[in-house]
Amino acid sequence: MKTTAKKSYRLRYLVIITLLVAAYGYQSLHHSLPALEPLVAQTNLQSHTAAGKFVWPAYGSAAVGLVDDDILVTNGPQKAVPIASTAKVLTALSVLAKKPLTPGQPGPTITLTEADVAIYNQYVANNGSVVAVNSGEQITEHQMLEALMLPSANNFADSLAIWAFGSLKDYRTFATGYAQQLGLTATHVGSDASGLAPDTTSTAHDLVLLGKAAMQSPVLANIVSLSSTDDIPGAGTVKNVNFLIGTSGIVGIKTGNTDQAGGVFLSASTTTVDHKTVAIVTAVLGAPTLWQALDNSLPLIRSAQTNFSANTLVPANNVVGRYRLPWGGSVPVVTKTATTVTAWNGSIIPVTIQLQPVSATSRAGQVVGTVTAKKSLLSAGASNPVVLAETPPSPSVWWRLGHPF
Repeated sequence: MKTTAKKSYRLRYLVIITLLVAAYGYQSLHHSLPALEPLVAQTNLQSHTAAGKFVWPAYGSAAVGLVDDDILVTNGPQKAVPIASTAKVLTALSVLAKKPLTPGQPGPTITLTEADVAIYNQYVANNGSVVAVNSGEQITEHQMLEALMLPSANNFADSLAIWAFGSLKDYRTFATGYAQQLGLTATHVGSDASGLAPDTTSTAHDLVLLGKAAMQSPVLANIVSLSSTDDIPGAGTVKNVNFLIGTSGIVGIKTGNTDQAGGVFLSASTTTVDHKTVAIVTAVLGAPTLWQALDNSLPLIRSAQTNFSANTLVPANNVVGRYRLPWGGSVPVVTKTATTVTAWNGSIIPVTIQLQPVSATSRAGQVVGTVTAKKSLLSAGASNPVVLAETPPSPSVWWRLGHPF
């Protein structure tokens, strides 16, 4: 009887063990596999576009920038030198910061005095460019800005600065701080507001920043785009000394010329790229003559206007990531289509690749994330899917048996 009982207990244990083993095996072979995690969930890249090619002048220094973008390219030594009448751009912006105007608004009426006549006579004696004035003459702020920017009247630069700030000293204090706000760290505001004195100095780099600020001012951008005006009291029809207005898309900004500065030309032009209008600023400093500054600016402007192209940042079928398989190995992730944007040649465009956890039963071609190019001046950005390059292989029976949960 005892032997029969022992056999019965053994049978029960064997059945239980068999059932447990079967349950373990079933659980191991049929439980859900863990999700596949990307080796790197997000990858940030910097995609370099093709190098830019510019037709730089053979002398002095120069720079190119985009009005609505941080892009700025320089050539030659960026050492501060006299900038002649391009200093009037800073004068105009400073006055508008102190005495704002809206487009179409004439602004307050200013009565000129004997002090303004004296300023005029002083510039005549120094062979500076001027517009005649009379004591008691009345002129609006907008008209004074036109006289400042189009015929480049040195006397109106000082008269306007004194009217707005009380004195040239107070103007210099304000303009120096304002220049710093604009990022003009290498610019020095000198003893006058006109730039005739050689102690107002800057670099091509800073002039481009100044030109960008001017073109972002609706009032000033409108004034510098005029080829002529008959709005200045007593002056008749006055032509813009920047006679290149309308040539090669040029819409401003300012010329300059003194013995110490040589020829200087700060220009703004527009071009169309992918049905979008793009504004470009160029600066040429240290030309032997003003004519050469203007003439040599044209090839630079035209080369800048064509310095855009479609750039493939990430090609199609390019491996951009991997998923680690818990049972060993990995599965590559590829781009489904090319990520292409139109951009300024020589720029750097941030690209982000993001991958999400996916099921182990995913199949080749399944979308598992995105590749995204950052929005830029010319592009609304681009976001394209990335997919599994192949179906993840199933784990072996032995791996499953060793990982039941």
